[in-house]
Amino acid sequence: MTSIKRIAYGEKNMRKIIFLLLTLAAIVGMLAPFLGETHYYSSSLSLRKFSSYEELKGFLNASSQAIPRYGAEFLSATSQSRSAFEASTTWGYSTTNIQVEGVDEADIIKTDGEYIYIISERNVTIVKAYPAEEARILSQISLNGTLKGAFINGDRLVIFEENPSSYGTTKTFIKVYDVSNRESLVLKRDISLSGYYFNSRMIGDYVYAIINQPTYYQEKEVILPKIYSGDEAEEISAQDIYYSDVADYYYECTTVTAINVQNDEQKPTYEPFLLGGTSAMYVSLNNIFIAVPVSERTSIHRIHIENGEIKYEASGEVPGYVLNQFSMDEYEGYFRIATSTGQLSWRLEEATSQNHVYILDMNLNIVGRLEDLAPGEKIYSARFMGNRCYLVTFKKVDPLFVI
Repeated sequence: MTSIKRIAYGEKNMRKIIFLLLTLAAIVGMLAPFLGETHYYSSSLSLRKFSSYEELKGFLNASSQAIPRYGAEFLSATSQSRSAFEASTTWGYSTTNIQVEGVDEADIIKTDGEYIYIISERNVTIVKAYPAEEARILSQISLNGTLKGAFINGDRLVIFEENPSSYGTTKTFIKVYDVSNRESLVLKRDISLSGYYFNSRMIGDYVYAIINQPTYYQEKEVILPKIYSGDEAEEISAQDIYYSDVADYYYECTTVTAINVQNDEQKPTYEPFLLGGTSAMYVSLNNIFIAVPVSERTSIHRIHIENGEIKYEASGEVPGYVLNQFSMDEYEGYFRIATSTGQLSWRLEEATSQNHVYILDMNLNIVGRLEDLAPGEKIYSARFMGNRCYLVTFKKVDPLFVI
């Protein structure tokens, strides 16, 4: 039997030691049974590709969702990060906090235990850090754009750089440096995409980046995303773009691209998707789940990844909005997500907010649900760990749910 425990305590103690359980309030429910054929989104309604540029243009014109101006900029979501200690038999060093083992996340500081790689504003600095008596700055380079994050993979350093382009749009550069000589960096790959950086992950030797370009017109024509590699430029074809008939208040092209950071001759792979504004993503060793908020619900799209190959697999939806990447998880062939619906209010009787946990299969059909948790509150933080979900909801007192 799946149970939920809600532990309520004051804000002050909550923030000091969240896992000190002071008062057991109640056992408030159990996970609902499997729903059989009932689900919110049928796999038969999966994304499909445009047959032509004219169809893509007609789709945007009919829905009146394309942004009719030269360019559009949106704030990209940033992944939360903190340090975690990684011990060995002799010595250890801090690494970026990651959600899934084996799936690295970009950060503004990276280390391999001997060197520290720091990005700050427009500068990249490499510091000799170990042993301490040899600590010194080895090299520093300055770039033109805004630096968003970095990965270190052996002797390869990957940098994400955003740079304004023409017509007020943005271009994202993925630069791969050979740092075998830490005092002299050598640029080995310089790949760029039109659009702004949303997020990225590194699995093995492959970096997977998500780049978003809002739809916009130039001289009454829809501008499609482009990928640049060296002196070559490739415009993404309309026939390659997946799309959904789900209406949204604006559309943007989300391009998932994969780059081998150790093999300079291997061409990048990519898949483009015409979706609403991406709010969060969760990445396992084999799947990217993209969450897109649409009218009090969240559309979810599963994209399979393996050794640089990218393949769209399924779409589904759940009621409510997701807080961030930690509100999502893949476990033993199922996708789990925690969402909130409704609005908060200082007057409890006026609040409509509720919270929910949904279980989906790999076709993104809902097979289990637990709904209407903590009426009048919203999810403040969430974590999935093994067969348990931990939720903290918030309004005045912060309760912790263990599901």
